[in-house]
Amino acid sequence: MLMTRGTAAISAFVSSRFPVAPTVVTQQRLFSTLRLPCSFRHFGVRRRFGLRGSTMDSRTVIRASAQRLQNVDDLIDSVQTFILDCDGVIWKGDKLIDGVPETLDMLRSKGKRLVFVTNNSTKSRKQYGKKFETLGLSVSEEEIFASSFAAAAYLKSIDFPRDKKVYVIGEDGILKELELAGFQYLGGPEDGDKKIELKPGFLMEHDKNVGAVVVGFDRYFNYYKVQ
Repeated sequence: MLMTRGTAAISAFVSSRFPVAPTVVTQQRLFSTLRLPCSFRHFGVRRRFGLRGSTMDSRTVIRASAQRLQNVDDLIDSVQTFILDCDGVIWKGDKLIDGVPETLDMLRSKGKRLVFVTNNSTKSRKQYGKKFETLGLSVSEEEIFASSFAAAAYLKSIDFPRDKKVYVIGEDGILKELELAGFQYLGGPEDGDKKIELKPGFLMEHDKNVGAVVVGFDRYFNYYKVQ
């Protein structure tokens, strides 16, 4: 079962499109380098803010203190590709966030590569492209990586059999991306009104050619889909 909310598939696909030299860092070195404003106790159970110093023992307590960014230009110059979330970063609902057009124009003027990522699977890349356009932003489909697209891309990457079907618990965005990728599918919004008989001995017939289930945000989730 493939959960579209996970970012692993998106990250893997972005990495395949924009490869970079792999870097291995220890947890302590990573936090120390980034100077993150929190500490992580082993197993991620506790977080503390504003504490300095670090210790390494069997329970591994790592602490780092935040520092104010002194030179924004140095940071921008050191990064070639900017991966940006959409909801709450580019827009809020259907309203563009102040300063976004100017920021994107500035990054493009410096030759930066932009990638727009969202874990909202209700739309396809094409549909998101139209939303960007409606908000007055020029963004190509190739710059958009939605989890709906990542799900279809993942199935292609594992050579999912074309004679098998994908059952979708989710919305239109997933269906459109599966169709573009050439996969057979069923479910989605079409099954939103379907019901089953909750009685002893009831047998629900199902398509035995289903070889994968893709799950995303679904406003029409019901017990039929669970079955």
